[in-house]
Amino acid sequence: MKPWFGISVLFTAAASLCAGGCKEGPFAQPVAARQAGAANVFQQQQQSQAIASQVQDLNRRVGQLDLNNADLHRQLAQAEQSRQTSQEQVTLLQRQLGEMTTRLKDTQVAKAEVDKQVSAIQASTRARGGATITANNSIRQSLAAVSIPGLDVRQDGEVIRIEVPSDKLFVSGTANLQTDGYRILDEVAAAVQRTYQRQRIVVEAHTDDSLATNPTAAHMVTTAQAQAVFQQLVQRGRLPARQLSVLAMGENHPLASNATLAGKVKNRRIEIVVYPDTIDGG
Repeated sequence: MKPWFGISVLFTAAASLCAGGCKEGPFAQPVAARQAGAANVFQQQQQSQAIASQVQDLNRRVGQLDLNNADLHRQLAQAEQSRQTSQEQVTLLQRQLGEMTTRLKDTQVAKAEVDKQVSAIQASTRARGGATITANNSIRQSLAAVSIPGLDVRQDGEVIRIEVPSDKLFVSGTANLQTDGYRILDEVAAAVQRTYQRQRIVVEAHTDDSLATNPTAAHMVTTAQAQAVFQQLVQRGRLPARQLSVLAMGENHPLASNATLAGKVKNRRIEIVVYPDTIDGG
């Protein structure tokens, strides 16, 4: 037998063995393990990527929820601010309504007081002691004869008005006469004695809107001022008390706008009003 023939037989046998059992042989196991491991790694990588994708999606959703939450808080804050503003406006309107109601009541009380004073003035125009009150048609012709330095004397329909600024007569906001106030009222009394001895005189006191929130106080001040003028004209000026009446007008009849300081000064005044009615029937 030739040597190469034996070697050939061996190779042939080995090939047959490999063909019949190579898959389960000792050399095949590590390859299968490596393939299984690679498959596991690939599967884990896919799972990891899926988890990462889910985490990224969750983070995106959390971020959107944070934005939505912040927007909701902002809307709630705006709504609360709007509610507070509305509540403040309601409170303000309620306070203004209460003040208007109070002013209306005070005005009604003041009007009743004025009506009472008007009734008293009307009563004073009736005959006293049997005398008949008659109109004096010459009163308009007497206007030129009345001249009081520093004071405005004007015709107003059927009456004569002698206007005296309250600031020249009284300490501001009071019925306390200043020193110069006595002199001015003495001059007014002298003019009345010269020209209007028989005419009915009404002392009207007016003020500005400084006491607009308390109309009763405004009428109280003007009442006190009118009475103070009445007292001076009777006691110092020697005018008959029956010739005079007083009327507190409060802030109800301004001559100028109260929006300016000059207007306020103009509205604070005493008016000595001379009526065409006589008191003695002469």
